[in-house]
Amino acid sequence: MFQKNPQISRRRAAARAFAVCAISAVGLAACSSSGSSTGSSTSSSSASAKHATIAFISQGTSNSWAAQLDAVARKTANQLGVNLVYFNGEGNATTQLPLIQQAIAEHPNAIVLVPLGAAADTGPVERAMAAGIKVILLDSTVNTNDYTSLINPDAATASVPLAQWLAKKMNYKGNLLYVGGLPGNATTILYDKGFYSVMNKYPNIHIVNAGNANYSISTAKQLAATAIASGKKFTGAWGVGGEAVTGIMLAYANSSVRPIPPVAGAAATNGTLRLAVQNSIQAAMLQFPPTDSQLAIQIAYKAVQGQSVPKNINISALPQYGDIFPPLSRYYQPQFSDDMYVGTNTVLSHSELASLNLLK
Repeated sequence: MFQKNPQISRRRAAARAFAVCAISAVGLAACSSSGSSTGSSTSSSSASAKHATIAFISQGTSNSWAAQLDAVARKTANQLGVNLVYFNGEGNATTQLPLIQQAIAEHPNAIVLVPLGAAADTGPVERAMAAGIKVILLDSTVNTNDYTSLINPDAATASVPLAQWLAKKMNYKGNLLYVGGLPGNATTILYDKGFYSVMNKYPNIHIVNAGNANYSISTAKQLAATAIASGKKFTGAWGVGGEAVTGIMLAYANSSVRPIPPVAGAAATNGTLRLAVQNSIQAAMLQFPPTDSQLAIQIAYKAVQGQSVPKNINISALPQYGDIFPPLSRYYQPQFSDDMYVGTNTVLSHSELASLNLLK
């Protein structure tokens, strides 16, 4: 039996309210069925929305965030009765690029794309639009405005309060351990834009770049451990993405350094929350919810129907997806595994969470 928590109940209610509002905004009525499987693509772009085909070109099977994103997308497509064709980018921009071309050749009614290369994906997105295929960008951008809709947490703005919080915790001086994201990825670029817009104001804060984790916890842990072992004292740490911050926290938890310096950045997962709570780490995190694939599939469905859709939807502007600050015990849920992102349990059922190994 799940433990009840008043704060979590409020967050669940807020998430449900958001889902209702989002569905209302796109003119949809969500049902309660679950589970889905991908199917073959159709060749007609004029198919009815009920029998529409949506190509979902995901980040792919590279980490738990992507697995949760994919599960929510499949469930939503199944609820709407559309045919979802899945393309696995395997967390690699080079791998993903020909998949976009393949999807265009199959001419689905819409494409939901999680771009891994802002520059490389620009041409294919424009070609898809020219071919009459609706293109919904999810969780990252490309270098063109020629798309149907963009659904994205704005890391450039959401990271600013976190960076300000960290600078204050550091008393605006000292060495800052930095672990980056995925070079060339638009989300990484936005994280960095917000981070540096703050830190460049404080000349007494010295940023020590430990390298890029490429959204890998193990890589981030290794990079942070190497920096810590150098003997350099850090008064704060910043990670681009939940994987980077988790790796930083793990490295510090396994070290002899106490107290552990404040950490910011991230995308809030149950694991980052647990590490912060159990190791008395002051931490602040933005939310990068994998549940936003629900809205992406709904928007694609509406676009296929010929209805108007918003050009840009900033997930970070929604109160339930705002930045998270201490005390983090308000958000940590011990009944779930470390890999669960805040809010996934408001969309996926108990059995669906179990299938993703998100239950303890």
